[in-house]
Amino acid sequence: MAKVDEATRDEAPPRPGRPRTKSSGIIAYLTELPILILFAFGIAILIKTFLVQAFYIPSGSMLPTLQIGDRVLVEKLSYVLGEPARGDVVVFARSVFGPAPPDVPWYEDVRNFTRELLGLPNGREEDYIKRIVAVGGDTVSYSGTPRRLVVNGDTIEESFLEGPEDIDSPPLTPRDCGSLSMKRAAEGCRVPRGKVFVMGDNRSNSEDSRVIGPVKVDKIVGHAFVVLWPPADASGL
Repeated sequence: MAKVDEATRDEAPPRPGRPRTKSSGIIAYLTELPILILFAFGIAILIKTFLVQAFYIPSGSMLPTLQIGDRVLVEKLSYVLGEPARGDVVVFARSVFGPAPPDVPWYEDVRNFTRELLGLPNGREEDYIKRIVAVGGDTVSYSGTPRRLVVNGDTIEESFLEGPEDIDSPPLTPRDCGSLSMKRAAEGCRVPRGKVFVMGDNRSNSEDSRVIGPVKVDKIVGHAFVVLWPPADASGL
């Protein structure tokens, strides 16, 4: 039987095939790119819907804690696993203030959604950010000159407030309970179960529960926990 020479066998020419050129690699990349973009967009939607979302601060109602133009990160798991707490800064749906904004063309929805993913303003803000000062079952009042926040009979020290003391913003007294769908209790109003009483840190320039009443917990989008942008304002909340 004939023997195959080892050197000859090792030097056998490679099987013919189509060489991979630089242009074919570029074409393959361009073909895969839309799939990669769609995949990344899908992941971003899942994160925004269930985990974390960036929000743009459009107004001064939370000064000095949040400046106009700040971007904050809001996590959405806390109130799935637990209950809102006093002092939490929360984002909640605009619908608590009345009807939703009118429909816009689909391409505007896509544009706005993309900007929301990046925490950028979209020109039609649909969410509000405030601080929880009382939760369901608490008795709350905000009155006096200067105004003082009292929860369950205790005056709350609010070290996060700066500037002149509040002497003339809307108060919350027992006389206001009925118009806000709250029951009068002791020297204040009792927050119904399943709701929270929210106020802006800029008390003299904030439309909050003193105007619209307590907010349903299921209207809360999430808990704002950090200022992400600009870097000079970066801090925890």
